Amino acid sequence: MNRNSRVFRVPLSPIFAALYVAFALISCTLIDQGVRWPFRWNSLIWQPFPSPFNGFEMNKALPWLVIPFLLSIPTMDWGYLGFKRWKRRDTYLLLGLAGVCLLAVLLVPLIPSLKAWYPGAAEQPIELRWKIVLFQLAWIASWLPGWEFLHRYFLLRPFQERFARFGWLIVPVSEGLFHLQKHWLEMAGMVAISLLLTRWAAQRRNMMLPFLAHLIVEVELVIVRLFY
Repeated sequence: MNRNSRVFRVPLSPIFAALYVAFALISCTLIDQGVRWPFRWNSLIWQPFPSPFNGFEMNKALPWLVIPFLLSIPTMDWGYLGFKRWKRRDTYLLLGLAGVCLLAVLLVPLIPSLKAWYPGAAEQPIELRWKIVLFQLAWIASWLPGWEFLHRYFLLRPFQERFARFGWLIVPVSEGLFHLQKHWLEMAGMVAISLLLTRWAAQRRNMMLPFLAHLIVEVELVIVRLFY
């Protein structure tokens, strides 16, 4: 009986994960795009902290991190969240990615369409620039940990276990579809880096390098935007 119920449950896990991720991403997209049907989705924006930390959006932290984490606890593979599965060369890979991402970020002010998408703050008073930095860091803290956990654990693990060879590809597909609303260069870059980071996460059964690499590039962008 236990064996049969286990066989029955295994195929449902990837389906549930995919449906939940689709719900979480689509609902946040409707909020971000200000869709007004069947109601004003941006009325769901929840920023509980005062300025300048009001960039923290609980409406992203809850569906992207808190709920998936709670759902994952009963079968959590805690090795995904530590560094015991790293190899020495992974540290060099992270440093290399940080350098490549910095070069990519430095191109933003040189490409007019990207510069318009990510305006700089160099002309703002120094006091306002610090507030902008704190706002953006709070915003990053609200969504980036959840984005990585949602994709490179909650979605990746069941698909990898059910479809060992190609299941990991669901993550770049999900990230690419979400970034259709972004600048096409950002979308292409996201898919490319997702292929690399997700493959690494699948091989190491660990999400820390993708998380750190993503965090580094976001912080690099915040810093670079202060100077153009």
